[in-house]
Amino acid sequence: MIDKLSFALGVVLFMINGIHAGILAEVASFPPSRSDWVWWEAETPTATNFPPLQQNPFRPANPQEAAVLSEDQWIGVAGDYGETPMWLEYTVQVPQDAEYHFYVRKFWKHGPFRWRFDGQPWQQVSRDIALLDSEDLRKFIGANWIHAGKIKLNAGTHALRIELTQSSGAAAFDCFLLIPHVWFPRGKDKPGERSEVSEPGWFAFDPEADPFVESPIDLRFLNERFAGKQGFIQVQGDTFVHGETGEPVRFWGVNAGPDIVRLPRPYLDYLARYLAKLGVNIVRVHGRIWRDEAIRQVDEGYLDQLFYFIAAMKREGIYTALSIYFPLWLRLDEEKHGFAGYQGQHPFALLFFNPTFQAIYRDWWQVLLTTRNPYTGVPLKDEPAVAIAELVNEDSTLFWTFSYERIPHAQMAILEERFAAWLRERYGSLEKTLEAWGGRTHERDDLEAGRIGFLPLWELFNRRDKRAQDTATFLARHQRAFFEEMGAFLKETLGFQGCIYGSNWKTASPRYLGPLDKWSNLACDFLDRHGYFGGPHEGDGASYSIRKGHRFGDRSALPGDGIEGGLPIMDLTYNGKPSTITEVNWPPPNRFRAEFPVLAAAYGALQGTDGIFFFALAGPSWQRRLTKFAIETPAVMGQFPALALLYRKRGIRPADPVVMMQLTLADLFALKGAPGVEPMNLDALRAMDPPPGARTSVENVSSLDPLAFLVGKVEMVLSEKNGPSEMVDLSRFIDREADVVKSTTGELTWDFGQGIVSIHSPYVQGASGFLGKVGQFQFGDVAFETGMEYGTILIVSMDGHPIRESEKLLVQVMSEEKHLGWQTTKQDDGLKQITSLGGPPLMVRTLDGFVSLTRPDAHSLHAVALDARGYPLEEVGTAEGFSLREDVLYYLVRLKQDPCDLD
Repeated sequence: MIDKLSFALGVVLFMINGIHAGILAEVASFPPSRSDWVWWEAETPTATNFPPLQQNPFRPANPQEAAVLSEDQWIGVAGDYGETPMWLEYTVQVPQDAEYHFYVRKFWKHGPFRWRFDGQPWQQVSRDIALLDSEDLRKFIGANWIHAGKIKLNAGTHALRIELTQSSGAAAFDCFLLIPHVWFPRGKDKPGERSEVSEPGWFAFDPEADPFVESPIDLRFLNERFAGKQGFIQVQGDTFVHGETGEPVRFWGVNAGPDIVRLPRPYLDYLARYLAKLGVNIVRVHGRIWRDEAIRQVDEGYLDQLFYFIAAMKREGIYTALSIYFPLWLRLDEEKHGFAGYQGQHPFALLFFNPTFQAIYRDWWQVLLTTRNPYTGVPLKDEPAVAIAELVNEDSTLFWTFSYERIPHAQMAILEERFAAWLRERYGSLEKTLEAWGGRTHERDDLEAGRIGFLPLWELFNRRDKRAQDTATFLARHQRAFFEEMGAFLKETLGFQGCIYGSNWKTASPRYLGPLDKWSNLACDFLDRHGYFGGPHEGDGASYSIRKGHRFGDRSALPGDGIEGGLPIMDLTYNGKPSTITEVNWPPPNRFRAEFPVLAAAYGALQGTDGIFFFALAGPSWQRRLTKFAIETPAVMGQFPALALLYRKRGIRPADPVVMMQLTLADLFALKGAPGVEPMNLDALRAMDPPPGARTSVENVSSLDPLAFLVGKVEMVLSEKNGPSEMVDLSRFIDREADVVKSTTGELTWDFGQGIVSIHSPYVQGASGFLGKVGQFQFGDVAFETGMEYGTILIVSMDGHPIRESEKLLVQVMSEEKHLGWQTTKQDDGLKQITSLGGPPLMVRTLDGFVSLTRPDAHSLHAVALDARGYPLEEVGTAEGFSLREDVLYYLVRLKQDPCDLD
């Protein structure tokens, strides 16, 4: 039986890889021939019932807006059209017989339409269409390319008709393109065109599409031949392992929403190869799977796209994590959905207790996990490439959204009855319960109806009396029971063989309610969290967008500003289980983003973090403009090559625990809380004078110094048993007078005074931060000097040997990023106001430095500058010393036997 299954799998993979190779060959058809495509303007139809251009409600208001559009104009409509559909007709001269890709530049997702050439069948473009790029004219109005489909046409004249499929609303079209291969849009630039831009002190980061030929820094080799080749991902102790081999695995990942999943399939294949090249080995797919108009039904079209997405990632050795439910994706209405009391609110906490909603939720999972994936031949429950399932994103009964203001009383009554039943079992009756509570009541208490109300969360952690303790205990136990039940449903009922985590949210009180929430999540295989860092950002829509007029403050973590309150990279592990951070970002606007992936990789490696997922992808390749959560930029994913190597190949040694806190469930349920995250009085530890690095038992840890996370691993154990906590003498590693923190491994140093983190391991050496304050850096095997005020310079071994022995090294450099034409003014309060967003492409502040290796054979190692895609540009010297080019991010340093050998 096993042999037959293996044979079948091999056949399927052969078929998939054959299709995949063909698609990538099509994507890699660059540069385009001027004779094989045709472009025409939308505002010049041969016939239409659209209003005249001067009546277009979206017409450009000034030359700057016009410059975004092809030929400075587009055609549009808004309002109620009536029963007659709005339409456009064009006469198109096709250059040759071919199957063409049809691209349309239009106003966002507004204006769903259908189209056809001549008498061929209609093709539909829905509101769910994936956007291939984005350029703004003004607030809420932008032009986006879409891939509308494919069509076979002979050379000659053809008639195109476009009809809107809605009777009202907005629609606008800028231009169209027919081209016989996949194309990557660059705004209004036609195929083969490239706008020349320049700005003193900056260079453009605008790589061409990648042909994926051999590159010296292609990290595809880090991944398996296909994801799941070594079996299902399992938990073994505090780490993830491949089920068949037991080999540990760390996940270096990104997030993808439904717009990414819905990309045309050639773009998904390209995306998978592009991510693998950058060292990514997992993608968290974060999006709903139900239909907008019918939440009880799975969107079959989206499901098919998701299946293809998973197969595309699998081919490149990339696993998938599934995140399918977030209360913010849904607004419930009593009349439409049947949930009493809802009038358009988000269903916060509802999933934890409403049986009808839970049944709908189970149905989503059943369809998702048990439907056969036509692109792999197996359902997702049996798919080793699906590593992780998340039960619920960012929700908890211990967060502020658990309140009578957010949850209708009719729904809360369900949980009030369960609370009352739990209390009767605990005290014998509700009357005895109130007696035990000292007569303390709540306006929602109804003993006759068998309901007990919930105190506001503020009262739980401020009064902490018996009623507060029982309320917190019930909510934590009830939430844990939900995670246990749903975990069992996925694994035992449906047969899912991957790993599961509960949620990843914070609570109303990190000290008193936080540990209870974590304890509830310990019912699952591992724990997860989310984290973001940045300065103030103010203005309409600032939580999800960047707009002219917004005010913001640049903020770096490196000088220690706000670090006492904790950073996203600080990983508190629980009960020896694996720990991930499935959303992390230093969101723009912020000039100090180059430190972000460096800190994530370096301190994630030190603390033994098992997965880091950057939030979030915006398209199938590099972004040309900054969005609120941009990661496909030079400062973030542009630094993936060195950092994926560092993190996944364990270029920095994980530290042993430096703090291990033991907390009993009895104390947690009594709301005694966990240690506060605050600087710790180290005098008592110094008096003990333990040997260097040794852990000392203490009765309890009353406070937790956040700098401990920069020293080593910090653990918390939540259990029935009482036991001593342990900690090392942190004063040996934290020098507050000098503003320096060193790791127990000796490989990481955080200098708050200078605002610099230094890495000095045998495999990785370099620094990130305000490098200009020091200028010259000397490590064990590497030295460099730089005039950059702020940035990162890293030297990483690529062949698994220490730098002093390696025959293949990567030198990686980064500074700052911004839009072309980005302008701000400084305000009286120190914040900046955006006066011009500028536009594509992204610009990088010019790079500077001189790098040398101190090893005896440095003269025999040749340095080759690489372009943004990792392909050789020119030889720039030897490892005895070479100057950094102002516009090059990567350098390959390696032994060279052949003068022509640059790859």
